[in-house]
Amino acid sequence: MKILVFGSFNIDKVYKMPHLPEKGETLYCEGYEIHVGGKGLNQALAFAFAGADVIVGGKVGADGGYLTGYLEKNGIDISGIDSSGEYTGHTIIETDPQGQNQMILFGGANREITEDYCDRLLAKHRDADLLLMQYETSCVEYMLERAHSLGIKTAFNPSPYVDKLKNIDYSCVDILILNEYEGKSITGEAGTERVLKALLALGCKEIILTLGADGAVYYNGEDTVSCPAFIVNAVDTTGAGDTFTGYCLYELLSGTEPGKALLTGCAASAIEVTKYGAAETIPHRENVEKFLNDAR
Repeated sequence: MKILVFGSFNIDKVYKMPHLPEKGETLYCEGYEIHVGGKGLNQALAFAFAGADVIVGGKVGADGGYLTGYLEKNGIDISGIDSSGEYTGHTIIETDPQGQNQMILFGGANREITEDYCDRLLAKHRDADLLLMQYETSCVEYMLERAHSLGIKTAFNPSPYVDKLKNIDYSCVDILILNEYEGKSITGEAGTERVLKALLALGCKEIILTLGADGAVYYNGEDTVSCPAFIVNAVDTTGAGDTFTGYCLYELLSGTEPGKALLTGCAASAIEVTKYGAAETIPHRENVEKFLNDAR
């Protein structure tokens, strides 16, 4: 299975806080760490650890060797990554003892992607089984429409949410995977059933909606399949959605029925949230299978 992940590559700067600061509040942090990150990088790793052959596309600056080296070390093809004169994207992440977080994102090189670069990347990888995208880079709309016109299957994670996502041509999206907040914001609807139907009406073929502690649901206009979340001691939810995305999509593309695909995604994300960090805590296939066996 060949997966082309087109997305962001960030350096994550994580600050462990006694609680998330309120407006105007100054706090000392209780710890500081640097991690590899970005939704593109995280989802690429999750897909690779699930079992896929992954090629990544995007841009990093001169300070991005830390990220590309990490990807290559984990068996991911980095030949599609381009260089930029801009700084590599980075994220400031504040986490509290309950595992909640808030973030500040600097786009950097992720925002320097051009249509010409997209054309070159797609021309080289037209044989990909899936193109997976998020919304942390420039040219996402162009990439979606161009890939669709070339007959490449697309999956889109419209995150982080901005109002421009309401104007995306969702008929170019084969699989839409998003969380409850993003679904409500795009459609203006409330309630899982109404959100799913509204998203389908936008032109998507298949929808996977994650519901936090309530698990996830799959919908294709005919079948609705849900899966509860696993109860674990979460310490950091950063990267949980990206982990779910890689594992769940891998299962669906492998022909696994949607209920089991959701279950595998939920298991992978449940493992990921029990440790601090994002990319470095995405579990490998054997750990997810062991978790599922122990849960039976």
